[in-house]
Amino acid sequence: MRLRILLTAFVLTMTFTTLASAQRDRGLEVGSPAPGLDVEWVKGSFNPNGENVYVVEFWATWCAPCRKSIPHLTKLQEEFGEDGLTIIGISTDDNPDLVEPFVKRQGMKMEYTVGIDNRNRTKRSWMDAAGQKGIPCAFIVDRENVIQFIGHPMSEEFDEILVKVMSGRYNLKKQIEAEPSISAAASYRAGNSWSEASKAYDNAIKIDEMVFAHLYVEQFNMILIDKKDPESAYKYITKIMITRGAEDPELLTWIARDIAENEDIPAKNRKMDFALDTAHTALSYARSKTDPKYLSTIAFIHFQNGDIEQAIEWQRKAYFSARQKDKETYKYDLDSYKTQQQHVNAGE
Repeated sequence: MRLRILLTAFVLTMTFTTLASAQRDRGLEVGSPAPGLDVEWVKGSFNPNGENVYVVEFWATWCAPCRKSIPHLTKLQEEFGEDGLTIIGISTDDNPDLVEPFVKRQGMKMEYTVGIDNRNRTKRSWMDAAGQKGIPCAFIVDRENVIQFIGHPMSEEFDEILVKVMSGRYNLKKQIEAEPSISAAASYRAGNSWSEASKAYDNAIKIDEMVFAHLYVEQFNMILIDKKDPESAYKYITKIMITRGAEDPELLTWIARDIAENEDIPAKNRKMDFALDTAHTALSYARSKTDPKYLSTIAFIHFQNGDIEQAIEWQRKAYFSARQKDKETYKYDLDSYKTQQQHVNAGE
């Protein structure tokens, strides 16, 4: 076991050495602070303020692949704009007079912020510093002004990482840093070394409580399912509710759902009242008391507990509170609950 941990630590050390070397050689990498923007705005404007996730995409009017990425970027801006995403297209055209007419012709097809690079200064501090030669090229910057992705905006990886960054639970360097502790926790857990596993989980969580919030749920499952100590498990979750609930109410929805649906939890240890209380506590801490994510969690707990009428009532609230683009998902669950209620009424 110790050999596995040492080998993992060695691999991660080498990874960090490689990243550090690349950082020195190329100047800009995933994990680097985002440089400034020196552009002339032709559609909208943007000033990084530490609150927004933003994408900086380098493109040109003559670039056919760039034109293909425009509708995709517009769709992402529409989908995540209300959640704090700003997409910025920075033209690298040699003739800047071509840019504004091009953008105007695109109209709503290019519905995001656009600027013209000032004497290639932004290109040099972003593209050249990162060793990027071709366009389109996009950089995803998180709310801490740290770059989390460099690459093509039409790649699957771009979309996947953007979704994770929008959640506030993604940081590649921190994930690399935490990997030895997470691996150690898994090894200790497999060997029934509960105390050592908990310490390893806590070491990873300390790196970033938002990025590694899921480890709270893993530790709860370890104590409840593997260690078979329900009293300690629920005391642990009570502590998490007190210490982390106000800061991270979404975490409480994960815990509530885990209690309600995790098939590995024995029925005698599945405290549905506790799950419902956790879900309501999450809602009490939520920024919006009509956030459908929290309302639907309460509905789900009621449904799992056999209280279908209450499930329908809460899911209906979630559906009507959801944004138009999200309504279909909430409607699906609402219809499922209604169908189940019809079966119950019919005595099936």
